[in-house]
Amino acid sequence: MIAGLLLLWVALFSAGDTPIGRVMRHWLVSKPAAALARIERGAVITWLILGTIGLACFLVMEEEGLRLFAMALPELAGWVVAFEITSLVDAIAMTLVVASTMRFGTVKAWLAARLPVRRSKRARRSRVARPERQASNDDEDRAAALAA
Repeated sequence: MIAGLLLLWVALFSAGDTPIGRVMRHWLVSKPAAALARIERGAVITWLILGTIGLACFLVMEEEGLRLFAMALPELAGWVVAFEITSLVDAIAMTLVVASTMRFGTVKAWLAARLPVRRSKRARRSRVARPERQASNDDEDRAAALAA
């Protein structure tokens, strides 16, 4: 097959702008290019999703997984095509935008005000002013005591 394709490529290259070359260019270049240009992004994403599912089935169950995947492929393709991916992407993007603009401290306070919160019955500690102690290594006081 590779040899046949290489021979067609050489014939196309060597024919140039002759009538046969124009016909070959039309059927071997223009028609396939037009068909490839009609493929949309959604179709490629669908093929990638279905290919990934098929690969996973093969890796998990080998040949039997491929048989099951082949039987389920029409139903899976229908499910994948039925969901509009762009609306899911829009919903995820909007969720991320809202989450990035929220102040989580405000949300925490709002939830705390509306949800019953159990508070402990233990009294809170308060700081009591303690009397100041003199430092034990204060040399000035000892000097006065020794001088007396």
